[in-house]
Amino acid sequence: MDAREPPQWMLCLDTSAPRTCVALGRVGGASDELIVEDAREDRANQTSAGLGLRLRRALDEVGIDAAQLRLIACGRGPGTFTGSRVAVATAKGLAIGLGVPIVPVSTLAALAASADHEGRVLALLDARREQVYGAVFEVGETIEAQTDERVTELAELVEAWAPTDDLRALGPGCGPYAEQLPSALRERSTVTPGPTARGLWRAAVSALRAGEAVDAGALAVVYLRQSYAQMGINKPKRPVFKSPFV
Repeated sequence: MDAREPPQWMLCLDTSAPRTCVALGRVGGASDELIVEDAREDRANQTSAGLGLRLRRALDEVGIDAAQLRLIACGRGPGTFTGSRVAVATAKGLAIGLGVPIVPVSTLAALAASADHEGRVLALLDARREQVYGAVFEVGETIEAQTDERVTELAELVEAWAPTDDLRALGPGCGPYAEQLPSALRERSTVTPGPTARGLWRAAVSALRAGEAVDAGALAVVYLRQSYAQMGINKPKRPVFKSPFV
């Protein structure tokens, strides 16, 4: 976006992780301004009932209506299948109704952008079935992917991206599979329930400025794999990890 353009309202949402997020602010002009941050640990799959109300409250907080929005940013996964579909369907409905573009945001990028430090971040979401969704990002003024996004066992992921001397790991995937991290990386890992609203905003602004806004019809969920129901596989889930955030 051109810094000479007047600020525009951008609404962001992501419901692909146990912590779901709504963020609202202005982009363009001299600087970007995040105004509303709403992050809740509602386990993603149960988020659809309250998401519309949360979006409405965000607009009410800044005193605008939906018609004043000029951009919608949406976490497109990977993450929980139901949560990702809820976010994408909601964002597409809004964008089509308003006639505005959508900024697709990797949920892993939003997670990495939630780190309280700059540098290389290994973002990890729990994919269940003994696997994680993961990717490495360089976190700074922009959020740049350093690897592709994968779904696999954590040990395999770390081995593929060795050495890990300058990495920090972050996210729900750090908890149940911590023993698969090298000891030094394990000490630099932080278990969180998902992206923060500020992290979602940072990743959305970075994607917008990289020219990644698209027509609403082009937005699609990134799954990385089929569900086990789709593949006809009944594989037992791992034992339940007792998260400190529940």
